[in-house]
Amino acid sequence: MGHEMLYAILICTDHRCAEEFEAWGEPGDFDSLLCESCDGVLEAVGFCEVSGATVTQPPRRMPYVQQRRAA
Repeated sequence: MGHEMLYAILICTDHRCAEEFEAWGEPGDFDSLLCESCDGVLEAVGFCEVSGATVTQPPRRMPYVQQRRAA
């Protein structure tokens, strides 16, 4: 079967920045992400499993995380 994919809400741990992001990836991909705005560490504040049927997985480059600013 396929790899477990997660959807995560991430927040920058720098209190002066506090940017929020959405990201998709495998569980280990969220361990060491940095904020695009200030290079602070991003912390996952929520996860949700994503069904493999709804995710198109591109060729794997280690690590691969899709990330965008949260709405």
